Amino acid sequence: MFHQHFLSLAGTDLGPLDSGERILWRGRCAVAEYAFDEASSLPRWTLPEETDVIVTDRRVRYVHDRDDTHSSGELFWLWPQHLRVQPGNRETGRNGTVTQIQLVCKGPEGTFPALVFAGGELSKINAADHLANTMRQAIARFRVENADLIGVPAVQARMLSRLVIGPEFSNHLGGKGQTVTLLGEVAVPGPDAGAAPAPDEPALPEPAYQEQAYQQEPAYQQAPAYQQEPAYAEPAFRGPGYREQTYQEPAHRESVYQEPVYQQAAYQEPVYQEQAYQEPVSGANGWSDRPGVEADALRAEEAMRAEQDSRQSEPDLASRAASLAARVANLVSQSPDDGQTTNLSSYLNRDR
Repeated sequence: MFHQHFLSLAGTDLGPLDSGERILWRGRCAVAEYAFDEASSLPRWTLPEETDVIVTDRRVRYVHDRDDTHSSGELFWLWPQHLRVQPGNRETGRNGTVTQIQLVCKGPEGTFPALVFAGGELSKINAADHLANTMRQAIARFRVENADLIGVPAVQARMLSRLVIGPEFSNHLGGKGQTVTLLGEVAVPGPDAGAAPAPDEPALPEPAYQEQAYQQEPAYQQAPAYQQEPAYAEPAFRGPGYREQTYQEPAHRESVYQEPVYQQAAYQEPVYQEQAYQEPVSGANGWSDRPGVEADALRAEEAMRAEQDSRQSEPDLASRAASLAARVANLVSQSPDDGQTTNLSSYLNRDR
């Protein structure tokens, strides 16, 4: 059975915002609801680009007045499960697509209703990225601050706190788009039994424009392909994979541990000292081939022994000879010039 989740009954006045509720963004754009659980689904309802959209820290509200028809609806930050920015392409005409912001929720009985914003002030890709970042921060902050009331586990609350900082939406025309998974979602309640389909279709006589803005995007209307997006929640868990790469650093430290090989090379210095000690051997080896080496060695040894024996037998011979020469010189200098001679024997015998 056809159900709509995000549009109130025609003529319903949603009233003022809650006390303390802050407005984060306000502008005009087209709004529509899709069933992402149905392949190639058509929009359940649409509002034109003149729709007034208000984004607060608790919800997103949209209101459109045309002639005597008042259409309004809202989506609370309890419900979105995925937030996606789908960039448009650069083509024009029937093949052209516009940039969209998609809020996909978990509905009753395995359904996935989605609220889509496009056109108007969101025609430029950077304006859509800015609004998507505002919604991401508002949803994450709302669930972290009210984690106890809505039953968000502590682990999911910590992961939601990271979404307040990032990742930032940054897209370009013709790109693949970006999706952020919002943990701690609450299922959208089913419609009331007496609820009727919102505005009658004749009240919004702009089907041609609406089909160009939304129905000409088969890639976006592929509901089964989008249902695989919950796997996108895993990137937050990929942190341990990156840590395993950094854990390989001990392998680098092992290469530094090979320094003892360099210390062994320095320990070979004693080889240089042995070369200096081999000089006597090299001298002997230089004369080993000359004839008469042994005879010269014997003569040198005999001469050394004779010199040692002479020093031991008459150790003061040289000193006595020097003393005698000094005395003779003294006598000669003191002798008279009358031609008389001096008897040197008496002086020589005085030392005996």
